[in-house]
Amino acid sequence: MKRTFFAILSVAFLFLLASCEERTVGAAVVGFNHTKDKSIYMFAVNGAPGPNVDPESGGGKSMCCISLPAEWRPGMRVKIWWQYSRKNQGDPQPPSKQVELDVPQYGRRVGDIHVHFYDQDQVKVVVSNCQPGHPFYPMDENSLLPWKTKGTKEEYLEWEKKARESHDC
Repeated sequence: MKRTFFAILSVAFLFLLASCEERTVGAAVVGFNHTKDKSIYMFAVNGAPGPNVDPESGGGKSMCCISLPAEWRPGMRVKIWWQYSRKNQGDPQPPSKQVELDVPQYGRRVGDIHVHFYDQDQVKVVVSNCQPGHPFYPMDENSLLPWKTKGTKEEYLEWEKKARESHDC
């Protein structure tokens, strides 16, 4: 009788513990390279690999994903690791770089995690369902270059109203 009670109590505790886990959503890893002359040979977000990214290009998604909480919370951080390509075939491989960044607040629909690489080893992250160029992409115009926003927020909201759709970036 005592054993049965403890077995039931243990199972109940495990169910309670499992129900306390944070709900997560899979997100693809996407890279954008804003530099004019440095290729990103490889990069990863919390160990999940992203695609290699040529200078002034990007948008390709990784084959797999990372888990993000279904709801953003303050203090969320990700570790970005990357390595540049060699300038010339005979050159040694440049040393890898790493930075830990805060994850900016994202909407109720979790999007992909976008990693933006800039000169002087600067990196920014965004979680979004939209791509750079969308008027509601959560990044200022200077940070987007060489990408440019297409249209205005007002134009998009008008189209959204007619199409009965939502951007939810």
